[in-house]
Amino acid sequence: MYSRSGPATLSAYAAQYNLLRDVRPETVRQYQITARLFEQWAGGPVQLLELDEASVSAWLRDYAASGVVPETVRSKKVGILALWRAAADDGLCEPPTRRIRSVRVPYKPPTCWTWEEVSALLTACQGLKRWHKTGVRRSAWFDLAIRLAWDTGLRQGDQWRLPVADVRPDGAVSLVQSKTGRPVICQLSTSTVEALRISLSVAPRQLVTPWLSSHETFDDQFKRLVAKAGIRPGTWKWLRRASATDVEIQRPGAATAHLGHVPGSRIAERSYIDPAQFSRTATTPRELVVAAFQGRQGGGGGGGGQSDKERGRVA
Repeated sequence: MYSRSGPATLSAYAAQYNLLRDVRPETVRQYQITARLFEQWAGGPVQLLELDEASVSAWLRDYAASGVVPETVRSKKVGILALWRAAADDGLCEPPTRRIRSVRVPYKPPTCWTWEEVSALLTACQGLKRWHKTGVRRSAWFDLAIRLAWDTGLRQGDQWRLPVADVRPDGAVSLVQSKTGRPVICQLSTSTVEALRISLSVAPRQLVTPWLSSHETFDDQFKRLVAKAGIRPGTWKWLRRASATDVEIQRPGAATAHLGHVPGSRIAERSYIDPAQFSRTATTPRELVVAAFQGRQGGGGGGGGQSDKERGRVA
């Protein structure tokens, strides 16, 4: 049975989700987005007591029909079910008991930027104007952030929270990933270490590349930077994939450790490594060196061809 003490609506419950649960701020933010989308679809605040499988399934159906990619629809299904079950555990409603609409996500090979495209991103940073809230120019902040993402392959949240004190003078970095709780060791390049040194001399701070505005503001600014660079449209996640792909090209099998995944895991292969970039290193059969046949391969008259008598002797 449930009691009525606690947040009454889905959005209010999402806002207090981390009160009793040790979860990342980004998780709470995503759950709040999910609750807001569901309540917008429902036309107003949804009481936890009113949650039912048919309504959730109908929302997922309409959300998918709006043109959202299947991966996003699936993440919203995971989010609303997590909220619903947690609210039931807290005694605020009954848990879901019947089947919820399934979300099929067809497999798509990962894609990401190449080394050349990431280099173009760095070049585009040079033209950025205004200042970042840390006290450095936006051009210098994005330059350092991109270099750090490329060198380490860290998730965005881990990178933004990386303390300066965790970066050794030789560029070695050791940290525990917030999502998995697993340790990972990274190595910054000489140029990244120098960029960090210069940045800290201009604006001393505790975090290497903190982002002090909203996620939406960051996404908008980075999208503009990508367009300015003249490369394929992509998100910040493409840098993590690009980092893993470049490591895998240089040393097959090394991307798993680089990303901080469990040894033997195939997550890197399935979700991060861009197979299209392996055409430059893929083993192919030896080329047939006999000159390709260039003679006339069809019928028809004209000089230089075989006579009818000669063609008649061909089996």
